[in-house]
Amino acid sequence: MNNSQIKNKLIFCSEDIWRKIFLCKQSIVFKNREKFIYQRSSTIPKIFVNYEVSVYSGKKWVKKNINKWMVGFKFGEFTWNKKSAIYKAKQLKKKKHN
Repeated sequence: MNNSQIKNKLIFCSEDIWRKIFLCKQSIVFKNREKFIYQRSSTIPKIFVNYEVSVYSGKKWVKKNINKWMVGFKFGEFTWNKKSAIYKAKQLKKKKHN
């Protein structure tokens, strides 16, 4: 891809995100409320900078404060949705050392 194609590429935001952007611009009350994001594949828009959002990881809600460096990335890139595996051999080693 050349530079002109990258600049013209549309970002993906779910309908729910577009609705939240519209409501943020319309009412002050909605700006102060916590935003719940279900789709981790949605791109973070500029209007969400300095807001606290809760992203659903499939099992629980993960709270994140959005800063200017996160804009343009996906919501899912900043949340883990898999539990890291700890194997039995490692667990036994830890118990022996303690």
